[in-house]
Amino acid sequence: MGKTWICLSLLLLSPTLLAGELLDSFVDEKDGHFILNLDMRIDGEFFDVYEILIDFNHLDKVNNTITSSQLLESNDKVHKVQFISSGCVWIICQEVNQVVMVTELGNGYIMSDTIAELSDIRYGRTLWQLIDEGETTRIKYHSDLVPDFWIPPLIGSRILQNRLLEEGIKTINGIEQLISEAYE
Repeated sequence: MGKTWICLSLLLLSPTLLAGELLDSFVDEKDGHFILNLDMRIDGEFFDVYEILIDFNHLDKVNNTITSSQLLESNDKVHKVQFISSGCVWIICQEVNQVVMVTELGNGYIMSDTIAELSDIRYGRTLWQLIDEGETTRIKYHSDLVPDFWIPPLIGSRILQNRLLEEGIKTINGIEQLISEAYE
């Protein structure tokens, strides 16, 4: 019941999708791992959505919490990417450096693994699954994150969970916005 209540509360407090549809969401914290699952449908064709997600030098256009992003190296379908994010949870603001290895797995799957020794994240793994539905794209997103920075005890975990959900939805809105601008 507790996790269900948290998810419902976060949905009510979080920003809404532009034209897309949030089909399901789950956010939790267990043993320092922050888990986020989103299942959504957005207005945009598969190829357009995919291209936006692998445009590593312009991830700041997808989500303004990302202050910079850079493709460091690329070898076919494996890419080393650095991005810096900046955000606040209550009055505590944090700039987070993250270097990830992104692998295009095929069939609409994109996975990224954080390189902990180059990042402010102790552990991070993200999996995107894009499903072509014609004029819309279904996105299933799973993230497991262990921050390497201080989180205030007691309520800090819940606040960070809320923030992760907000950022996930903000990213989807950013993708939809970029697609709509491309067709204007």
